[in-house]
Amino acid sequence: MKRILIILFVLSFAVGAVSVFAGELSGVITETKCGAAHKAGTEKDISCIKSCAKSGAGKLALLAGDELYTITNPEKAAGHEGHTVKVTGKTDDSAKTVTIDTLEMAAK
Repeated sequence: MKRILIILFVLSFAVGAVSVFAGELSGVITETKCGAAHKAGTEKDISCIKSCAKSGAGKLALLAGDELYTITNPEKAAGHEGHTVKVTGKTDDSAKTVTIDTLEMAAK
């Protein structure tokens, strides 16, 4: 019985590791409460993104296509709210998170 539990435990880590990978994503810095509603990047959008993130109503996120990834290290995206950016880092598709290594402005 112990062997089965150990095998299942090890396999659970192996499955989790498959969903995490390093890569590059392009998208708009927004937040999790309103998501795609702020992809235009207007002053009103930027103000709402900052307000929601500061109050805790939403967390900074990257909208890449139709996928919304919560940013695990939001300090890397601060000042880029509403901007179209290109990021490199680690994404976890099952948790829908991204940990940013580098961020640069991208063409719209």
